[in-house]
Amino acid sequence: MYCYIIKESSEIPLKSHRTRPRFEKRLLNNIEYALKKEGIVDYDITMREGVITIKSSDDKVGDVVRNVFGVHKVCKALCMEFNSINDIISKAEEIFKDHVIGKKFAVRVKRAGTHTFTSLDIAAKVGEALLKYSAGVNLSNPDVIINIEVRDNVVYYILKCWGGVKGLPIGTEGRVLSLFSGGYDSTLASWLAGKRGCEVDFLHFFMGSKDITIQAFLIAKELTKWLSPYESKMIIIDITPLLSEIRVKVRNDYSQVVLRWYMYYIAQKLSSLHKYDAIVTGESVGQASSQTLKNLSVIEKSLEFNVKRPIIRPLAFMDKEEIIEKIRSLGLYGMTSKVKEVCRLAMGPVTTRAHMKILMNEVRKISKELIDVLLNTRITVSIKDTEPNTLSRLLDEFVLNVEVNAEEAVRIIKEGAVLIDARDLKDYKAWHLSNAIHVSELHKMLKKGIDFSKSYVIYCDYGTLSLAYAKMLRRLGINAFSVKGGVNKLKELLRTSNEG
Repeated sequence: MYCYIIKESSEIPLKSHRTRPRFEKRLLNNIEYALKKEGIVDYDITMREGVITIKSSDDKVGDVVRNVFGVHKVCKALCMEFNSINDIISKAEEIFKDHVIGKKFAVRVKRAGTHTFTSLDIAAKVGEALLKYSAGVNLSNPDVIINIEVRDNVVYYILKCWGGVKGLPIGTEGRVLSLFSGGYDSTLASWLAGKRGCEVDFLHFFMGSKDITIQAFLIAKELTKWLSPYESKMIIIDITPLLSEIRVKVRNDYSQVVLRWYMYYIAQKLSSLHKYDAIVTGESVGQASSQTLKNLSVIEKSLEFNVKRPIIRPLAFMDKEEIIEKIRSLGLYGMTSKVKEVCRLAMGPVTTRAHMKILMNEVRKISKELIDVLLNTRITVSIKDTEPNTLSRLLDEFVLNVEVNAEEAVRIIKEGAVLIDARDLKDYKAWHLSNAIHVSELHKMLKKGIDFSKSYVIYCDYGTLSLAYAKMLRRLGINAFSVKGGVNKLKELLRTSNEG
């Protein structure tokens, strides 16, 4: 039977007498959850004066507990009750004599409680008992350090110690939504949010690659070993139609900034819907063109919400080398290095000092209706309960081939498909293809009951909003198609067809 001595993070004892018990109770609960998660059920746990003691025969306890936020240090020890200092000395000799053979050693003792002896008394007598087995005593630079702790009538002979992850216990500081690509930055930012006691969910933007999304999911799954007992979720939103819309409509030098604006916008919408306390990002000041201090400031100020959640950037003043070094120390470098950067939207010079007026003009070129459709087709999965192959099947809905060229669209329309115009209502009223209904009528049909026996062909200006709608309908089991390239080619073909 081992005794594990667990010391809480140094900032927990600094809490007020009203707050500290809540943090310590949460820490105890989180430790017990971590033990049971690893199948460790044979243990006895107690806490006194900021020190947690676990008695268990399981050798894995130290490795498990060291990764619980709120733990400063874990030491594995043999422990026993004693009646006199002689009991302490004789047991120390029995345990440590083999450790000092041929080596120079030092004895370090910590003591708490009322005794007839001091810490120095124990250190001197244990040193005297072990001297005959060793190469001598060296207090300044020993080969071996013998650590002993005495607490009231119990002595702990320390065998091994681990540094903990420190921080605050998960669940003491509310819930956050982390913008998560699975790269170095967003991974470390999410870990640091957990370290400050936050319950972390992940918002991942799908940009066309199933492999990247699944790899990000696996990294999030690895992070949950620190984020437990909160059961994190991943929200996945397909923004490929948004990327296409930005490429077509937004001026090149503002495209990256507009994309970041919409990422914030979507995160704020979800935070309001799901009652998150804050949004977390992995941005570092100046690391990319859209992350200059000026751009970040303008983007955040321009968000149009009655109640905006704070955007927290744990890595704001860290450089890439520091970030990667920390990722390596967490054992996550191998996984995060597999997440490749998505291609840049902009080609050539980009703005590093965005102007509010220009930014908002460019932002308004994107239909908010498109964002609503993307939000309505999001996938939300439990990281704990979802396997990668299950996620892969769900992502297949994002990469459905729902696009058809104009010639194929005309054929489907002639076979009786319903034609839907997804442009702005004012554009629809000004002109639309014969027999086309406006997309607002589609919303009414979905509420009242849509005819599943029919096919639906959707067009818009450039084929981006229509693509999002077609994917949404396919998820509902409806045979829907988006006209690739938008309305102009379809318009030309239908006119030629009618003349024929």
